[in-house]
Amino acid sequence: MGEQIPMQTLNTFVDAVWTTDTSLVNQSKPDPNTGAARSENAFWAKPDNRNTSSELRRITTERDDAGNYTDFYEYYWAHLMHGTTWEHVQSWIMDLLLRNPFKRVPRRVFHAWVVLWIIAAVTVYFTLKGMLPSDGVPPTATQAILSGVVGLIVASFVSNVLIKRFGDVARYVKALPPNVDRRQEIRKNGVDLLQRLIKSGEYDRIVVVAHSLGTIVAYDILSMLFAEYNELEGLSTLAPGDQPEREKLEDMIRDAAGLPLSTGADGSGHPMDVDAYQAQQAKALAEFRAQGSPWIISDFVTLGSPLTHAEFLMSESHADLRRRQAHRLMPTCPPMPEHDGTTKLRHVSYDPDYTSKRTSAHPRQPHHAALFAYTRWTNLYSDELLLLTGDLISGPVGQAFGADVDGTIVSGIRDIGVLPALTKDGEKADKHHRTFFSHNNYWNPKKGSDTDHPEVPHHIAELRRALAILQP
Repeated sequence: MGEQIPMQTLNTFVDAVWTTDTSLVNQSKPDPNTGAARSENAFWAKPDNRNTSSELRRITTERDDAGNYTDFYEYYWAHLMHGTTWEHVQSWIMDLLLRNPFKRVPRRVFHAWVVLWIIAAVTVYFTLKGMLPSDGVPPTATQAILSGVVGLIVASFVSNVLIKRFGDVARYVKALPPNVDRRQEIRKNGVDLLQRLIKSGEYDRIVVVAHSLGTIVAYDILSMLFAEYNELEGLSTLAPGDQPEREKLEDMIRDAAGLPLSTGADGSGHPMDVDAYQAQQAKALAEFRAQGSPWIISDFVTLGSPLTHAEFLMSESHADLRRRQAHRLMPTCPPMPEHDGTTKLRHVSYDPDYTSKRTSAHPRQPHHAALFAYTRWTNLYSDELLLLTGDLISGPVGQAFGADVDGTIVSGIRDIGVLPALTKDGEKADKHHRTFFSHNNYWNPKKGSDTDHPEVPHHIAELRRALAILQP
């Protein structure tokens, strides 16, 4: 959100996850630029026409200890959100304010919704008090001046906060006629960039990292992109039993939802083990690729994500959000399973040939919204308290984007509380303190919450773990 400068965010991000990470490159190796002892891991900025902008560069690294090079790209789209006006923001704010607080305002943002109402009420009160006579007596000079000052403050707030900071959100999340072209252009350019990287054949793995409103944009881009890659052209050459990893992944989803398994047993209904699910996603992706799929996006990492408020920002209500997910308009993690009338099981895949007497072991391909059968989702958020500490914009996304299977929420998303670290019960962990307004600190090593000041702060360690740069 706001008026970002090209490459500024990427440069600081690379410093946090590559330049200063001593575990990636043997530190006894000499600096590749000088031949002297190294003080950091090396990288270089190179022009790359896949970015389609002369303002952007591809950052490429030296070889790491796994023998790989890593390239960092920035998808820059702030310039596409030009021309934002108060009218764009006003309709969005009015929609938020006029929601039924008991049905359409989630509990986690209810206090912020109340504060928004208070700000609106105070603004209207002072504005009218300075403009209208009281008991037939015109406002005094002091009242008029106070009204003017309040008016200037409000104008500054509208211009510098609501329009510059939240104008992008208002225009992107609301599919109103004036916004449709901008939304389409942003998504299409993002899809095109990822397609160019996939088709280049240069990469074994792509990790998509997004922050703030960018997480909604990236989610939409990945959703659109996977729908173009879900089909397996060589499916007809496969035999029953050739997709054991896909079968295991589907059984993991059934088990967590309490559905019948391919073995004939009933699922346990126990919460999904996210570690095990992400490990199985990696195996299923390897199998998917070995059978001809070009899909190489292994991970989606979200930082400070407003997706936690999806029912508030991206739909009309909680029920509407679930409806969109059930209709596969919005992919879930794990994917929404569907009933196969022949196998009598729920699958996140289908047989396009409708083979008679097929079993769960027959070759299948994922449905168009089964993105998160193969792409792992890790979400870092900062727990908010009293609006001032943590990050109100962020929060866990597992409940909002887990699959709602007959009323049971099955989540395969790794939600990690940082700034401060949280216990399993959601409480602040020992040796951590709460930080003020942490929304922009997810890759800032100087803004940690650790009271014992370790060499690598907790939030940076978790970010590096999510990227897993040394993973082949």
